[in-house]
Amino acid sequence: MCEPAILSLWPGGHVKFSILVGAVAGVAICATAATAQVCQGDLPYRARSTTHVGGTIGMTDHTSSFAGGLSVGHAKGWFGGASAGMLSYENGGGHSAVIGGGLGYSMPLQQRSKWQVCPGATLALGFGPSIDTGAGTEKISSQILTLGASFGTSMSLSKSTNLLPFFSAALGHTRVAFAGASASDNYLLLGGGAGFQLTPSLVLRPAFSIATGSESPDDTAFSFGVTWALPR
Repeated sequence: MCEPAILSLWPGGHVKFSILVGAVAGVAICATAATAQVCQGDLPYRARSTTHVGGTIGMTDHTSSFAGGLSVGHAKGWFGGASAGMLSYENGGGHSAVIGGGLGYSMPLQQRSKWQVCPGATLALGFGPSIDTGAGTEKISSQILTLGASFGTSMSLSKSTNLLPFFSAALGHTRVAFAGASASDNYLLLGGGAGFQLTPSLVLRPAFSIATGSESPDDTAFSFGVTWALPR
């Protein structure tokens, strides 16, 4: 799900890399499925170590994706996890399998503040799709790295429902390799959204991401995630 590249085949068998940040969908999905905290609009960890499971679907103008993941963490301090999923390209462009992970650290924005800040990083590896070059079939591979921070808080809407607004900013780097050639892209990834905590163990989370400064026209993604805290 953190797959941000698509290849365009040009006449004559020449390959041009177009870094379509469907990675935006990818990175957003990996971040959601792999790591979770109030600072990301997601289910807060409890005082003791807690395990969460999550799933996310996402889309951009040219891609659709889904992923599932597992994460562990504490109410404050280190948290992290891993995810796996599939990214599909429009118009029969094929599919990419993606595995990823993330690590973050949660802390108050300032003393006694209800806002949390979480510096963190994500890494994802993409495999596919396979492209027929005319001389054989070659598979695309990609690596996506993000490094940044997210900010969020919890607001009570009713006795049973909390709103978890958040926003984030990260530097993103994507490298794609195909048939002995490679290309890379650097961009600023901005995100936001709000989780709806319906029970102490369940959050529904719509979100969006925008990649600014990217070479890609496919720079905006929308996602919807579900997170569930496993019983201790």
